[in-house]
Amino acid sequence: MDDLTSGTRKGPILLDAGTVAVVGASPDDNKIGGKPMRFLREFGFGGRIYPVNPRYEEIGGHRCYRDLESIEGPVDVAIVAVPYQHAQPVVEQCVRKGVRQVVMFSSGYAETGADGAVRQQTLMRSIEGSGTRLLGPNSLGIANLASGFIANFGQAFELPRGVLRSGRAGFVSQSGAFGTFIFTLSAEQGLGFKYFAVTGNEADITVSELIAAMVDDDEIDLVAGYVEGVRDGRRFLDACEKARAAGKPVLLIKTGRTPGGSAAAMSHTAAIAGADEVYQAVFRQTGAIRVDDEEEMLDIVGLMRSHKTMGGRRVGVLTMSGGAGVLIADALDRNGLELARLDPATEAELARIVPEFGSTRNPVDLTGQFLSEPGMLRAALGCLLGDANVDAVVFFLGLGRRYGEQIAQTLREVAAAASKPLLVAWIAGPAPIIAQLRSEGVPVLPSATRTVRALGALARFGEACARPTRSFSLAAPAATPIVASGGAGRCSEAQTKTLLQRYGMRRLDEALVGSEDEAVERARAIGFPVVLKVCAADLMHKTEAGAVALNLRDDAAVRVAYRRILEGALGYSPGLAVEGVLVSPMAGDGIEVIVGARRDPVFGPVVMVGSGGIYTELLHDAAIGVLPLAPGEAHALIRSLRIHPLLAGARGKPPADIDALADCVEAVATLMLEHPEVSEIEINPLRVFERGRGAIPLDALMVVRES
Repeated sequence: MDDLTSGTRKGPILLDAGTVAVVGASPDDNKIGGKPMRFLREFGFGGRIYPVNPRYEEIGGHRCYRDLESIEGPVDVAIVAVPYQHAQPVVEQCVRKGVRQVVMFSSGYAETGADGAVRQQTLMRSIEGSGTRLLGPNSLGIANLASGFIANFGQAFELPRGVLRSGRAGFVSQSGAFGTFIFTLSAEQGLGFKYFAVTGNEADITVSELIAAMVDDDEIDLVAGYVEGVRDGRRFLDACEKARAAGKPVLLIKTGRTPGGSAAAMSHTAAIAGADEVYQAVFRQTGAIRVDDEEEMLDIVGLMRSHKTMGGRRVGVLTMSGGAGVLIADALDRNGLELARLDPATEAELARIVPEFGSTRNPVDLTGQFLSEPGMLRAALGCLLGDANVDAVVFFLGLGRRYGEQIAQTLREVAAAASKPLLVAWIAGPAPIIAQLRSEGVPVLPSATRTVRALGALARFGEACARPTRSFSLAAPAATPIVASGGAGRCSEAQTKTLLQRYGMRRLDEALVGSEDEAVERARAIGFPVVLKVCAADLMHKTEAGAVALNLRDDAAVRVAYRRILEGALGYSPGLAVEGVLVSPMAGDGIEVIVGARRDPVFGPVVMVGSGGIYTELLHDAAIGVLPLAPGEAHALIRSLRIHPLLAGARGKPPADIDALADCVEAVATLMLEHPEVSEIEINPLRVFERGRGAIPLDALMVVRES
């Protein structure tokens, strides 16, 4: 199912329907075929309902049909609520009938093993070439609370009608049970979702397509969801980019952070640019927000009902506790936010409001005095919100049950008039009053750290929305395919560097030789000191093999080293096909980085830059970008590295040639886009010299997919 192309599949996804057939319908509300009949009725679905079951004449006041093809009119959506043993002919009927979308509750397919996977393939062949789309199999279904189209059998729809109500958000999940738990929890917190969809096995309709379809709805401001893995990486990129361009946040719990298979990775690039690291890059590049759990997700959903973004990262803090102010300041730093530096005029105004035993410096300590002086809170909040140096305000308080309604009225009035986010961290406050504030769109959370964490998401999404629209489409390759010089598709260092030269990268004045005498002759021509390295496509780690000799200063040293490194390489890897020995000059001082790229099985080509040489996997300092990179994105990746201050010239050191490093990143990216047969390339180390002196690959490897 992996698909690295952009675009959409045939046939639109239906998030609503005018006519619904329920195949396997039952008069028993507790059965899987009875629940959608009940939910469609209870949630006021206004379209036509066609129960299909040859055992009954009517169900719930609706005429019952023997099969789909007995229905006179068109059918938009068919719910398939029969065991898999009977499902295949039903889907074939759907195709003949021209049903636009199948919602397949039936399980027993790929989720059960090899036999089920075969059944699923047969199922998909039956809809190929038709206009029929399929959600599932093994899906809990889909629901539109605004229209009452509940093609779903989940427990969430058994909640009281007043609890479960529509809103301006959509929810999509790859887990039926866990998705239902989150959806239910959101309803109990007063957070309405218009859509709820569970993808099941994703044999056809994917989470990416559902996100895109929900984003297209003008009545949707936000999409949330639970994702275990994406099947169509490029469509996922396009869907999240579409959401960002529309100013609609995508919030996802993405599980599976543990590295899979990196222990067996062939290169540093494969070990560092693992599956989860690539997902992190996808979230960063598209502006989608990755959350850790359902608590964080619903905190942000609640906040984003009133504000989707904030204008910067500067936060004004108002508190009734000095200790809480310190706690919030620490939390701001952890979440990439900062305490705003208040305008002197603001501090002067606060001095007229705050008691002498409080503090007018940010975080502002209003003390508990505001409880007995109601105007104090309004004035202090107004000061902070009116300061041009403040992008958002966090107000912390605790208890206040006796004064709860008074405080709430002030908060709702100030929040309604504010053009900036106002978040409230209310600890152990009066639950009914807090619930009412939340229902009115005033974001109130029971924790200072949770409040700041949610605010950090606003800042990140605001910055993402400020970026230009981009495309993740992959252009057709335009280069002659590369043929590897070694086994298993590996290219030698010399072959890899030759290709990199064609993409504008510099190369040392080095030569490949085949004898001691040639090595000495070449060393004299280059000028001592020199470096000798065994060149073999299948020799991945030269240092470990003893296949490198540095700082050789005369003929004798070259001869000894030549024999020693060949013996080391052949001892390390008996039968190694040696291409020759590279004779190179010693490179000058510089900073060592790694630049690499590989093809992710889900998202396609990705590029990586990080701390190089012996620090590559020791420091775990790397940044990844899914290709193609946007203008300036190579520089942004470099700025995100822990090594960046060193590159920029820390502690009196001259700055390195960061522009040349960025050019190398872009060169590797271009190579990967133009050569789809290259599965992996790595330059480690790339030595970056002082500004204006460029960068040179000192070692490189490449793997080409065998034809």
